[in-house]
Amino acid sequence: MKLEVIPFLSLNGRGAEAITFYESYLGAEVLFKKTYKEMTEMDPRFTYKEGQENYITHSVLQIGCNKIMIAEEEMDPARPWQLGNSFSLCIQSKDFPAIEALYEKLTQHEKVHVLTPFEKNSFSPGYARVRDPFGIVIQLTVTRHDF
Repeated sequence: MKLEVIPFLSLNGRGAEAITFYESYLGAEVLFKKTYKEMTEMDPRFTYKEGQENYITHSVLQIGCNKIMIAEEEMDPARPWQLGNSFSLCIQSKDFPAIEALYEKLTQHEKVHVLTPFEKNSFSPGYARVRDPFGIVIQLTVTRHDF
């Protein structure tokens, strides 16, 4: 089983700007990038406000031997976006049973709060978000990509 833990930055409308900055100043390589407009091609039910077509719904950047992910949305929808609600750990694998087992194990803890239950969505055959006892949001993603 191959798992990755990747820092995930939520940038509240500044994702594309951050990607350009990291490319220019840190030598980041964009491995994957999907805008809101492109997301509607994958999922016609996906909606966004006028002027947000170039917002980033998901991206993966390689900086040196490490990766970061960037998108726009807050990690904990129960809390408004603010610096501090802009970070999560993303644990991903193509191994559906492994990600599902991590979700089941995490949610057994009484102080883990489920933000998004584990289920299929438009970008993953299995995805969930939980807040751990320390306030850290953990995304669990069954990925379709080799990054």
